[in-house]
Amino acid sequence: MAPPRLSVVIPAYNEALRLGSACAAVAAFCRRSRRPFEIVIVNDGSRDATREAAALVAGRWREVRVISYPVNRGKGYAVRRGVLAARGRRILFLDADLSTRPEEWPKLERRLAAGADLAIGSRKMAGARLVRRQPWWRERMGKVFTWLVRRFLVDVSDATCGFKGFTREAARALFARSRLDDWSYDAEILYIAQRRGLRIDEVPVVWKDNPNSKVHVAGAALNALRGLVRIRLNDLLGRYA
Repeated sequence: MAPPRLSVVIPAYNEALRLGSACAAVAAFCRRSRRPFEIVIVNDGSRDATREAAALVAGRWREVRVISYPVNRGKGYAVRRGVLAARGRRILFLDADLSTRPEEWPKLERRLAAGADLAIGSRKMAGARLVRRQPWWRERMGKVFTWLVRRFLVDVSDATCGFKGFTREAARALFARSRLDDWSYDAEILYIAQRRGLRIDEVPVVWKDNPNSKVHVAGAALNALRGLVRIRLNDLLGRYA
């Protein structure tokens, strides 16, 4: 079969209640815009009924493929598995909570068509619109992490927004080299891209906070800080070559 125009990767950990609506939104958008597409769901060792929900979704839409494994490995691992399995000429990953909806994809697609290797959504640059903001303490921690990423790795305004698009070639080159399985994978991918001389475009997007986030902020922040150190160490050891 010819590769689809767009592959949408959705990492899922305990997302049984939201997975169906997320896939429905992606499928509806792609069909309205007449984009040949596929959806790659990666069940990251969920403990709820995510695996069964993914099977139901795959039975409803022929464009859906499911990758599932029994042990939780981390969001970075799930995204990497999904991206490397994707067949599309363009690859987008988004979060199952649809904090950024698939209707924002054309903004990224235009940048890729204009020569960008990566087009990443940003909640923090001019033109972005926050429908519902995060609690102040989450925003404050995010600002600290963003400052660290900009200071020590790559100068982007929003490394952690879960809405990023790639050309197929760039996606395979980057994720084949990535090493981190936790929440610092975003920063790692952007750092590798910068080191390889790829063009990274930032795009302001509409974003809505999900108040039911499963992320434990303190633990995620500590792991992310460790991740920044590991990224630099991996580079020094030549692991991104």
